[in-house]
Amino acid sequence: MIHGVISSSKYALRPLLVALFMSAATVGSQAQVALDSPAAVGRKIVREVDVVYKGAATMDPDRIRAQMSTRVGEPYTDEAVERDLRTLYATGAVENVDIQAVNVSGGVKVVVTIAGRGGIGEIGFLGNAAFDNDKLRKEIEVKVGDPVDDAKLTAAQQKILELYNKKGFSDVLVTYDVTPSTKEGFSTVLFKIEEGGRGLIGDIRFEGNTAISDRKLRAKLTSKEKTFWRLWGKAGKLDNQAVLEDVRKVEQAYQDEGYVYVKVGYRREVVSDDKVALVFEITEGEKYDVASVSIEGITIFSQEDLTPAILTEAGYPYSGSDVRGDEKMIQDYYGSRGYADARVETRLSDAGPGKLNVVYSVYEGTKSYIRKVNISGNMKTKDEVIRRELPMAPGDELNTVQLETAQTRLENLNYFEGKGDANPLTVRPVSTEVDGFKDIEVNVTEKPTGSINFGAGFSSIDSIVGFIDVTQTNFDISDWGDFRGAGQRFNMNIRYGPRRQDFNLTFTEPWFLGQKLAFTTELFYRNMFYLSQADRYEQTNAGISLGLRKPFGEHAYFETTYTLQHINLDVNNDEDPSQIIRNEEGDYLQSKVDFAFVHDTRDSVFITRKGHKFEAGLMASGLGGDVEVWGANLGGQQFFSLPGDTILSFEGMARWVDGWGSSGTGNGDVPIFERLFLGGANNLRGYDYREAGPKDSTGEPIGGNVSIYGSIEYSFPILEKVRGAVFYDVGYISTDITAANTTTAGVRAGGPIVGDGEVYSNIGIGLRMFLPIGPIRLDLGLPLVKDDFTGDSPRFQFNMGYKF
Repeated sequence: MIHGVISSSKYALRPLLVALFMSAATVGSQAQVALDSPAAVGRKIVREVDVVYKGAATMDPDRIRAQMSTRVGEPYTDEAVERDLRTLYATGAVENVDIQAVNVSGGVKVVVTIAGRGGIGEIGFLGNAAFDNDKLRKEIEVKVGDPVDDAKLTAAQQKILELYNKKGFSDVLVTYDVTPSTKEGFSTVLFKIEEGGRGLIGDIRFEGNTAISDRKLRAKLTSKEKTFWRLWGKAGKLDNQAVLEDVRKVEQAYQDEGYVYVKVGYRREVVSDDKVALVFEITEGEKYDVASVSIEGITIFSQEDLTPAILTEAGYPYSGSDVRGDEKMIQDYYGSRGYADARVETRLSDAGPGKLNVVYSVYEGTKSYIRKVNISGNMKTKDEVIRRELPMAPGDELNTVQLETAQTRLENLNYFEGKGDANPLTVRPVSTEVDGFKDIEVNVTEKPTGSINFGAGFSSIDSIVGFIDVTQTNFDISDWGDFRGAGQRFNMNIRYGPRRQDFNLTFTEPWFLGQKLAFTTELFYRNMFYLSQADRYEQTNAGISLGLRKPFGEHAYFETTYTLQHINLDVNNDEDPSQIIRNEEGDYLQSKVDFAFVHDTRDSVFITRKGHKFEAGLMASGLGGDVEVWGANLGGQQFFSLPGDTILSFEGMARWVDGWGSSGTGNGDVPIFERLFLGGANNLRGYDYREAGPKDSTGEPIGGNVSIYGSIEYSFPILEKVRGAVFYDVGYISTDITAANTTTAGVRAGGPIVGDGEVYSNIGIGLRMFLPIGPIRLDLGLPLVKDDFTGDSPRFQFNMGYKF
C-alpha cells in the first residue's frame, strides 16, 4: 500500500505561533515564499527527506527530491504526498513508491522508498522490414544497460515513428513491451512495428471549392506532392498528422473569408503502387457578415477597457483568425492582471440571412498571487540559472503573459528539451490549499549542451581550413568535476590551413555580478596569410579581449570591448612589395576600446524573412600602446517578406577611421590592419577579397579611411532546401595616402594609387542551400566597374555559415 502519514498538534496556541513564525521567516525571500492558510496551521514541518532504495538505484536521490513538492522546511500535507506519488510514477523509472512520515524532534522525517525497474538487458525489434535492427538501434537513444525509463522508451518509440514517416510510411504503428530478462535484475525491451503501406503523394486536389482557388489553398498546405527536386525531409511523403493539420488550415482559410460553418474532409486515392492522390473534400456553406459584437460577464473591468482592442467589427465579414485573436486578447488582459483562471467562450447566433451576432462570454475567476516557484528535473543546471530567467517572483500577481515569456526564455537557453520532444519544458500554475495563491511549477528535462566538432571547411577567402571546435553552452567554471550547470558559455576553436592558423579560447558569464550583463573574455592567436592576395605580407595578432553586453528591452543591446593585442606585420621581400607595404613592417602594441549599439528585430538569423538590424559603433585606439587611431560605423539591414515566400533585403554600412595623437592626423597614420576594405563574399561579391578599393602600384590592396557600401538582394525558393538570389552591390573607399614615395617618419606612402575614390559595383546570382552539414552560400558576381588590376571576369564566392 502506498500512503502518507500526517500528525496534528494538540495545543491550541501552537497554530497561531507557527503561522506568525512562518510569516516572519518568509519576509524578503524571493525564491521561496510560503503563505499558509488556516487549513495548514498545525501541520508538522518536514525536517528531512530521506530516499531509500529496494534493489538497484535507478534515479539520483537529488533528482527525486527536486521533483517532489514535499520539501524540507515546509508543512507535511497529504495533498503534497499525492502529487509526489503521481510525479514519481510519471518518470517511468520506478516500479513502486512508498512515502512515510516519521515523527522527529521539531517535525517529521519523510522516508521515500523506491523500488527501481532495473536495467535493460536486451533490446529487440519485431515486424521491421524497411529498416534492419542495426539502423533502428542507431536511431534510438536507449542502450543496453540503461535503466528502464518509460519516458526514454516513449522517445525511442517516437524516433522510430519519425524514421518511418520520413520514408512515407504514414500508417506505421509502433509499440513496445517490457518483460523480465533471463538475466536477474534486468528487463527485455521489445519494439513491435506494424509498417503498413508506404505512401508518397502523387497529386493534391480540391473538390467543392468555389470561393477560394486551388492555388491559394495549396499554398497553405504542409503536405506537398512528390517531385524530383524534393530530395530531403518529409516533403512528398504522406504524413497523417500533417494531413489533419492541413484540414484545419483549409478550414481556417475559409473561416477567415466568412464561411463559418465550412466542412473539410479528405480521402486517399491510389495512383500507383507507392503513390496516392490526396483529395480535400470541401463543403463551403454560406458566407456570413458580423451583425454585432458584444462582451458579457465582465464585472471587474469595464467594456471600455476591452472594446478598443477587439478585432472583430460589425459590418465586416466574419474572420476566424480575428475571433481567436479577440479571445486571446481578453484572456491575456485578465491573465496579465492576476486572473489566471479567466476563460473566454465565443457564441455565435443568427442575426438574419448571412448575418451573425458574436458574443464573447467571459468567466473572470478570482485574482491569484504567486506563493512559490518550484523547479524540478534539473540534475545539473543550478536553480538560480533557471530562476533568473523568470520575469516573476513569489508574492507577485500571477501574470499568464509572464508565464509565456518565462517559457520562451527557458526554451531559448537551449538547455532543456522543448516542443516536439518526449519531455518538453513546462511552466504552469498549480492550485494550492491557500485561497488566492498558486504555485508556479517549472519542470525541465535536460539535454546535452556540449559538443566537439572537427572537420574541414572552405571559403573563397581563406581557402581550405581544418578545424576543431569544443563548446559547452551550460558551462560551470567552478565545477572542476563536470564543468556544467552554471549557464556560462565556453568555446575553444582551432583552425589550421595553408592561409590561416587560429586559436581562440572564449568564456562568457551571461549574468555578471548578478545582473543581466554578459561578460566575455577571449584569448586569441591569429596568423592570417590570406590578407595579402600575392603573399606580400602576413599578419599575426595575439592578445586578450574583455567585453560587456547589456540588453535594453527585447531587441536592443549595448556592447563595449577592450582589446590588448600584439600585432606583427612581416613583409615578404621576395614578392617585391611596394614601399607602402614595406613601411608597414614591424611590431605594434595596440590598446583599444570598441563601443556598439545594436537594435535587432530579425525573425531569424538563419533565413531572415522580416525585420531589421541597425548598428552604430565607435572605436578608440591609443590609450596605451603605440597605435593611435579612432573610427566609427553606422549601418544596418532591412528585410521584407513578399508573396510566394520571396524575400527582399537591403543592406548598407558606412565606416570612418583616422589617426590622432602625437603622430599627427590623416590616413597615413592609420596602419593597414585598421584600414577599411571592400570585396569578397560578404560585401562586393563581384570582386576578390579586399579588391574593390585603393591599391598600390603592384595591385596590392592598401585600404582607406572612408568606406560606404550598399546592397539589394531578392531571394526566392527553388527546391525544398534551396533558395535562389539575384543581387546588386555598390561601394567605394577613399584614402589620404599620397603618391609620394618617401620613408619620412609617420608617412606610409610610395608609388601611384589605383582605385582611390572609385565607385565599384556588381550584379550577380546566387544559391542558398540549407543542408544537414550546414548552410552554404554560393554567389557569382559580375563586376560592372574595373580598374587596372580588377578585370571584368565574374567572381565565384563560396562560403559556409550564416552571415550575422
